[in-house]
Amino acid sequence: MPCSSVLFDFWKGIIIGYHKCGRSLRDISSDLKYPRSTVAYVIKKWKVSGDCRNVPRVGRPTKLGDRDRRVLTREIRKNRTQPMALIREEFQQVSGVLFQ
Repeated sequence: MPCSSVLFDFWKGIIIGYHKCGRSLRDISSDLKYPRSTVAYVIKKWKVSGDCRNVPRVGRPTKLGDRDRRVLTREIRKNRTQPMALIREEFQQVSGVLFQ
């Protein structure tokens, strides 16, 4: 299994299950192909908090909301052959969102 930047909750549960069965960090690491530090971190987090789910990440708010995306999609479908500049102008008139 390839390593990735986000460890899904399913694999965290597998790690916890291996740990509950008495497997060592080295065995869990080699079986699941995750670094030993990752396995140790998941087990430590589970022991301390009783939970090891991923928390939502913070970041820059999106420029377009759900409604704006729907409006933009509708404008694009309505004017498929129009240049993007005209579609953008119509979208800005309809929604009030300004692009620079």
